[in-house]
Amino acid sequence: MELRRVEDEVKSHCKSWRDLCRPSGGACNGDSMPTLKELFSKLNDEDIFPPEPEEEPEDVEDDIQMKEDEKMVKEEKTDKEECLDSDKNSTENSTTANSVPVSKPALSASESIAFSDSIFIGYIDPEGEEEGMTDHEMTPQQILERLENIKASLTALAPKINKFLKRLAEKDPITRKPRYGEKAMIRVKHAVRAYKALELGISGAFQDRTKPESTEQSSLVSNLQKQIQMQEEQMNEQRQAKQTQEQIELERIANEKLFAEKRETEQRLLEDQRKREAELELSRRAEEARRRRIEEEQLALAAEREADANLLSLVPTKGPEGVREQIERMRQALKGDRAALDVALGSLYTLFDQISRKPEEVSFRRVRRDHPKFNEDIGRHVGGKEVLIAAGFRLETLDGIKCFFSREPNIEHDMNGWSDWFDGLKKTLEVVEEEMIK
Repeated sequence: MELRRVEDEVKSHCKSWRDLCRPSGGACNGDSMPTLKELFSKLNDEDIFPPEPEEEPEDVEDDIQMKEDEKMVKEEKTDKEECLDSDKNSTENSTTANSVPVSKPALSASESIAFSDSIFIGYIDPEGEEEGMTDHEMTPQQILERLENIKASLTALAPKINKFLKRLAEKDPITRKPRYGEKAMIRVKHAVRAYKALELGISGAFQDRTKPESTEQSSLVSNLQKQIQMQEEQMNEQRQAKQTQEQIELERIANEKLFAEKRETEQRLLEDQRKREAELELSRRAEEARRRRIEEEQLALAAEREADANLLSLVPTKGPEGVREQIERMRQALKGDRAALDVALGSLYTLFDQISRKPEEVSFRRVRRDHPKFNEDIGRHVGGKEVLIAAGFRLETLDGIKCFFSREPNIEHDMNGWSDWFDGLKKTLEVVEEEMIK
């Protein structure tokens, strides 16, 4: 499991390195990054791996050494399970201490090469480094972050790589053979080579080659840092320019706002002035209208008073005799219209009959002067209104309505007056009844 995790992590970083090597991904101000093939070509296995341990004949160990070796086997059991695809170099221990280990036959040369190539493909594509690369341009900040990530991961992987290298030089304590089988050894070596290639690339990227005696350029990381600094300076300049522009825009907006507010204030003052002038004009017109209305009301009131005075002057005689005189005037006026006379007399009879039956009922004793039915039956004829005046009705305004009203005396305070008033109503009713018979 440990080898598998290391392989996956190293392969992941190899893919990141391929992304950085792509022109759209890793080009950085003229700097070029070495490809994985170029890094692998610079490696020398003799400088990386310890000499492979030779198989030694099995010696007879004493009991103490055997116990120690068995203890080491138990401790390393987990590591051996990681390499299930490798040849097992030892068989199960027999019940006796002198059992002989049995190993599987080694891979042939062609099988070993094919297996090695299949493992190698996981780190670098033999046909080229196109597959799996990014298709977008990376910024210097992204490139630097990826390089720093690879560097930190390689630093974290160093103990495990050293452990693998150490085990390549160790022998199984029981079989006295190399600790790794053939397949496992190939996997370990490929992982170590890829790690060393990445380590070499990272070392070159981070190493500062700026020296007084050298004309070489700075390292890739130094150039990236310079580019990042330049970008930050450009961004700061752009930000400052944007802030300046925004400040100018804010000032412009503020000035426009002040101008708009000033203009709005002026418009409001002009509007208020126009409103005041309009209100004054309306007030003047209203006052004129009010004066005209008062004058008209006064004229109308004077006309009404004059008309009322004329109406009253037409009734020189009051009481039953005055009623009889006014009915006679009506009869003369309606000489050719007996039906209208009968209607008028009938309405008068109904009016005085209701009052006589219920003198306390105010509605019977109040007749609206503009009532359509009254004017249709009685009021429009000569002597019609005068009959009511002669019968004791007065011209009054009750609740804002002009009417003929027969005011009833207070029976408790003026019994005689009430009796005279009521007798007058009954006599008027008799006169009307007599005129209806004629």
